[in-house]
Amino acid sequence: MFSFLDMINHYLGYVNLNVKLKNRIYTILGVLGVIYLLYVSVRWIKNGFALRGSLILLVGLILAYFSIMNIFYYFTDKQAPLDISPKIEKALGKTLGGNEQAHEEAQYSREQRGNSLLNGANIPANGYFDSKKILPGKVAVSPDQSSNIAQLANQLQQMNLMTPNYGGLGSRELAQQLNKNKKPVYAIGLGVNIPYFELKQDGQQMVVYAGMNQAQKAPMGRITTVGLQPIEDVYDKVKLYLANVILVGGPYMVMGRNEPIEKQAPYTIRVQLAYEREKKVHTHQAEPEPASHTVSHASSATNQPTSRMRRYH
Repeated sequence: MFSFLDMINHYLGYVNLNVKLKNRIYTILGVLGVIYLLYVSVRWIKNGFALRGSLILLVGLILAYFSIMNIFYYFTDKQAPLDISPKIEKALGKTLGGNEQAHEEAQYSREQRGNSLLNGANIPANGYFDSKKILPGKVAVSPDQSSNIAQLANQLQQMNLMTPNYGGLGSRELAQQLNKNKKPVYAIGLGVNIPYFELKQDGQQMVVYAGMNQAQKAPMGRITTVGLQPIEDVYDKVKLYLANVILVGGPYMVMGRNEPIEKQAPYTIRVQLAYEREKKVHTHQAEPEPASHTVSHASSATNQPTSRMRRYH
């Protein structure tokens, strides 16, 4: 029986299932294992091995309790009665060397690494730009462009460049994070770098092209604002460059009544733009001629070298 359950558990590892569905399957398998364990204990007791059968029965009852807790947690919206899981989790964290502060620091470090995708410090795809000259941009996406983004997301996932698995977090870890931050948790995290992107100007419009490479690029969106200004007000006053484009959105978790629930959102892109002001050509205006015609050409000639000397000193 246990070999059969272990085989099913092994093969489930090859299938990319929803986190909640996978935990439900594990709960059902656990219930089957508990039923088998209780059956074995009863058989041991009936055959005259009361001590050994009682020990197996005790273990089976303990596992049955946790199976019931999982049934409440994964199959219903009700709070399980007499749930001691938080106390056990806290006790195991202390006895097994768990350090809550170290865990929080590690979590903060992961969040900082994720945020570096958006702060201009980590620009692997399109070169390095001065972070002081980088502004966020808003993107308008048409239905056709949204389809291009969805296709790009599928390609990234097929090539293992994107794994929408919530960072490997389980339901309870997701619930803790959702209760703490009060924000949705996306399956791809803060975003995924896109391998290739470029910015093209079409009249007054600035269109973002992106893809797996230059040969497979496709329009992904139109820049509408740079910082707080509409693109129409700045496109002819500064030079704009794409500093970074990341893929965001997709499936995400929010907190339901008692457990995280998954919702779907379309993939989209988030951009950052580097800018460079246009260099203006400074022209010197000619000095007006003196009103009086009594000034001689000789005096004008003597004034010319003085003007040249002033330019160098």
